[in-house]
Amino acid sequence: MDIDTLMRVTTRGMLLCMYISLPVVVVAAVVGLGVSFLQAITSMQDQTLSHGVKLIAVTIAIVIAAPFSAATLLHFANEIMLIAVPQ
Repeated sequence: MDIDTLMRVTTRGMLLCMYISLPVVVVAAVVGLGVSFLQAITSMQDQTLSHGVKLIAVTIAIVIAAPFSAATLLHFANEIMLIAVPQ
């Protein structure tokens, strides 16, 4: 395996990590902002509420994004094995 191939695979791996984690991070950020906005409007400063709602939203996002993430990761792993162990 030459340096160019190694750099290409490493770059694709890092981008894949970002693509897989992006939906969950976006959901956590949006739900966190929404709950914080509602807490500011209602003057309710209970931290348990924001953590609970965010936990439920992130869990739902993981369940929805899991098939896409697993398929993409499996495809990448197969490509890595084909590159690392030529036939």
